[in-house]
Amino acid sequence: MNSFTVTITPGGFTESLVYNGAVIIKRYERDETGWTGVDLAWDCEDLPAELIDALEERDEIAIMDVLSGR
Repeated sequence: MNSFTVTITPGGFTESLVYNGAVIIKRYERDETGWTGVDLAWDCEDLPAELIDALEERDEIAIMDVLSGR
């Protein structure tokens, strides 16, 4: 099953994407000005453009649509 999960901790957060059997995890660490990404951006992954756009915009409805194959 395709899914997207965000886990927030005091030291930062992680985004976990399960898409077509692949698991991609992005980590972000808290810093003085907000947060810094530890891993490559979503657009560096081999994912459909619609999914990358939805993830970057944090558009929950669009993420659900792409994950369901709509």
